[in-house]
Amino acid sequence: MQIAGMTKRLALPLICCGLLWQPLQAAEEDRDKGRAGLDDLSHEMSTCVAYFSLLSSIVKNSGGPKTKAKVAERIKLTGQAMLTQAINVARYIGEDEKVPMERVQVRLKEMVETINSDPPNSLKVMHTKYGQPCDVLLVNAPRRFVELLKQYEAE
Repeated sequence: MQIAGMTKRLALPLICCGLLWQPLQAAEEDRDKGRAGLDDLSHEMSTCVAYFSLLSSIVKNSGGPKTKAKVAERIKLTGQAMLTQAINVARYIGEDEKVPMERVQVRLKEMVETINSDPPNSLKVMHTKYGQPCDVLLVNAPRRFVELLKQYEAE
């Protein structure tokens, strides 16, 4: 009889603890997903920094009108702005600011290898593989950042 009484008295606290644990666990999972999403965003930005850096260099060193120098500078500035944001995102989630720079170097090396492996088709490959996604990222990154930030900061 004492066990039954004790069970009744403990049932409510156990149920309450279980109900409280589930939202805490769900919030932690959302936070982990938000952090992973922010890390992915920083990674994508680093890739685009490498792309814009390489594209700027190619445009700058190609022959033609002097207006290309202005275009190259604009591309370079876009990459620099994106690098600043990639570093800020990395710092926010507790990564060292060197991480985005290391990612840029790795991607830059991959891009140069891509260009050197198939020079006649490299422009098309680079534009499809990096240019188009980076153009989309320029437009969507602020919205994605806000959404991921809300998820990361969820309590």
